[in-house]
Amino acid sequence: MLMNVDLDRLRGLLARGAESDDLDFKTTWEPRQKSDLIELCKDIAAMESLPDGGYIVVGADDHGSPSGMFAPEAAGDFDEQKIRSKVAAVLGEPIDLSAALHRIESNDFLLIGVGPNRDGMRIMSKDGEYENKTVWRAGDVFVRRGTSSVRWNQHEARGLIERVIAARKEEWRRDIFETTRVATPAFQPGGFVDVNGEMPAESFGASVTELIRRGDEVGLDLLLRRTISIAVTVVDSATGKDARAVASELGDRLDRLSIIAALSARYSAGTTFSRAVEGYRDIYEAVDEDFVSQPRRFPLGHKEVLMHLYALGAVLVQEKHWENLAVLVHLTPISTHDGYWKSLLRKAEVMVARAELLKDEEGTRSGAIEAAKPVAAHLFDLLGDGQPRDLTDLLVEFDVYRGIANAGKDDNDKLGAYTNFALYYSARAEPAFLTLLDDPGARTALFDGTDAQLAAVYQHMNSAAIREAFAYNGWDGFENPRLVSFAGTAED
Repeated sequence: MLMNVDLDRLRGLLARGAESDDLDFKTTWEPRQKSDLIELCKDIAAMESLPDGGYIVVGADDHGSPSGMFAPEAAGDFDEQKIRSKVAAVLGEPIDLSAALHRIESNDFLLIGVGPNRDGMRIMSKDGEYENKTVWRAGDVFVRRGTSSVRWNQHEARGLIERVIAARKEEWRRDIFETTRVATPAFQPGGFVDVNGEMPAESFGASVTELIRRGDEVGLDLLLRRTISIAVTVVDSATGKDARAVASELGDRLDRLSIIAALSARYSAGTTFSRAVEGYRDIYEAVDEDFVSQPRRFPLGHKEVLMHLYALGAVLVQEKHWENLAVLVHLTPISTHDGYWKSLLRKAEVMVARAELLKDEEGTRSGAIEAAKPVAAHLFDLLGDGQPRDLTDLLVEFDVYRGIANAGKDDNDKLGAYTNFALYYSARAEPAFLTLLDDPGARTALFDGTDAQLAAVYQHMNSAAIREAFAYNGWDGFENPRLVSFAGTAED
C-alpha cells in the first residue's frame, strides 16, 4: 500500500493540530542517533498494526505547528532509501515505508508514511536497545493506543487477528477465482461470467464490463443484488466483532458496488447506475440508527459509506457524468427522522463528525476529503484507469457540486453541506463553480434556479468557507475575476 507523502498530505496532517492513532508529531529526528532511530522504529511498528497505516511528521510540535528544532543539514541523510535501510536494519523486511522532505514557509518537515503490515502486525525480531535502555524485547508487538505506541493486550490481539482474517478473505477469493478460471476454459470475455459477487475486486470490473457489453441485464441485476446483499450481511453480523475488521470487509463490498455504479455510468447501462446508488441506501440503512444524535452501534460504517460515495463522486466528476452526479448528491436516506434528513451524504457526514472520526483528540477537523483520498485512489485502480492527475482536485470539486446541488434557494436555507473544500486553496475548488456558469448540462442537472439564486448560493458558500478556513489557512475567498463579479463579496 503506497502511502502518499506529497505536500498536500503534509498540509492536511499539520492542519489536524494534534496527534492521533495514525499520526505522530516529532519535534526533531537525527537518523545518526541510535536513540532516535529506535524510538522511531517503535512508532513505525505500532502504526503497521493499523488497517490503513499511519504517518509520522518530523519538525512539528504537539499541535502541528513548526517546532523550529528540525534543520536537516544534509538532505541526503533523509533520502527515502536511506531511511528505509536504517529502519529495515532494526525491524527487518518487508516494510512499507515512504518518506519525503518538504519546506513550508522556511520550515522544514520530514513526512514518513507507514503502510499496514501484510501480516497485520510487526513481531519484533530482536531486542531494541540504546544507552543501556531496553525499549522492547524480541517477540514484542506494538500497537497504537490513542497517541501512544504500546505493547498490545489481549483485546487488541483479538482485534488485530480479526482484521487479518478480513484481509485474507480477499486473497482467498482471488485464489478461488484463478482456480476456477484455469479449470473452466470458457471463463474469458464472451464466455462464462461469475455473478455471485465473491470474485476478487481486481477481477470484478472486468466481469461488470462484460455483462454490460453483452447487454445482459439479468446477469448485471443478479450481480448487483448479490453485492448489496453481502454488504448488508456484513453490517448485520458486526455485533461482537472488531469494528475495524468489519469496516474493512464492508469497504471491500462497497468497492464492488462503486465499480458497478461507475461502469454503468461510463457505458450508459440503463437504470443500473440509479439502482446501484439505491443500493447505498439499503446498506446505509443497515448501518444507520434513526432518532439518535450520534452513532453508537457501528460508527465506522457511516464513515465507510461516506468515503465510498465521495470516491464514486470523484469518478463521476472526472468523466463529467452530470446527471448521474445529480442522482448521487440528491440521494436521501431511508430513515429520515420524520423528514429532517434530506440528504444521505449530509446525514452520514454529520454522524461521522459527531463520532469524531474526522477529528483529532483536541477536536480539530481533518476533513472528509483527506479521509476519502485512499478510498478514491483504490477505486480508480480497480477501474483500471490508474491514478488521475490530481485526485485532490476531483474530490474538492465533488464537494463543491454536492453543496451547490443541495443548497436551498431562499435566504434562510442556502448551505446544503459542510464546506469541506474550505481546507484547500481556492484554485482547487473554483473550476467547479465555473463549470456551472459555462456548462449547460452541469447547470441543468445540478441547479435549476435562476442566476440570481445561484449567485446567492455562491456567496453563501464563499462566506461559510472563509469562516471555516480561518483555522486551516485554506480557502481565502473567490479569486477568479468572473466568480468575484458573479457572486460579489463574501457576506459579513
